[in-house]
Amino acid sequence: MKMVAPTFKLPFSLLCVLSIVCFCRVSFSHDGPEHDIEELTAQIEKEGASADLLLQRAIEYQVIKKTAEAIRDLEQAQQLEGGSPTILRELGRAYFAAGKTNEALNTVTRGITAGASGSERASLLMVRSEILRPRKEYEKALADAEEAIMEHPNNVEWYLDRSQLHALLKKTKERVKGIEEGIKATGSGLLEIELVDALIEDGQHAVALKKIEEELAASRIQSSWLIRRAKIRLAAKQNEVAKTDLVAAINELNSRMSGTAVDPSLFADRGQAFELYGDREQAHKDYSVAKERGLSDEWINERIRATKK
Repeated sequence: MKMVAPTFKLPFSLLCVLSIVCFCRVSFSHDGPEHDIEELTAQIEKEGASADLLLQRAIEYQVIKKTAEAIRDLEQAQQLEGGSPTILRELGRAYFAAGKTNEALNTVTRGITAGASGSERASLLMVRSEILRPRKEYEKALADAEEAIMEHPNNVEWYLDRSQLHALLKKTKERVKGIEEGIKATGSGLLEIELVDALIEDGQHAVALKKIEEELAASRIQSSWLIRRAKIRLAAKQNEVAKTDLVAAINELNSRMSGTAVDPSLFADRGQAFELYGDREQAHKDYSVAKERGLSDEWINERIRATKK
């Protein structure tokens, strides 16, 4: 889940001034979070610590993975403005990143019950959903995602998060329906891709295959679609043509994985291709590398467990 920017209720005239300041900052400053932290620190030293300044600096600390510093600022910001849903949300995120799951859950729940509404409440619910997932409290996580989407139905990532919870709970029909609702609400191409996966899991192979063939005819990069078609062919006991798709997918992925900064999703895709082909050992290696390089959701953890000797 991506960080949601904090919102503040400011007079229109002040918003205009801030817009000019933000434009200048975007236009002329390219030094990154470290420079922003220096500027905010200087401002705090000059003007004194305020909840807003501490919150802004904490968010920059989180960008560069300085979680302890973010927690320090957010705890101080909470003392200055204890009822702020934005501060409680970001503090919950920071606790979660530091592995303090109980503190994260309690903090975010306090924000939810403190009267947050609209998009603020929705983002708090999604943070709590994210915290509940590694605890395997999938039903509670799904309930939070459902409520968040009802409150704020335009966030594409939330539909993807809900889809993965449906997948973990084997709620295949609900998954398809939920993604279709998301496509109607957002028009997102990412959800169109997710829909194909959901249709495969729900056994709607003919519908999924039609979409896959269309993508294969139009796409230059084909590995992920070849893997999806192989799943359908394996389900239909067409093992040899499925293996042809998997070999083609692996070869394409190999050609895209030169260099050191390889996208972890490529390792996840290749791991899936190897697993479907029957090479569990190589699949386990690729899944493990994908996790080491940043993929940390429950799906990758499940695949690592499933392919372990």
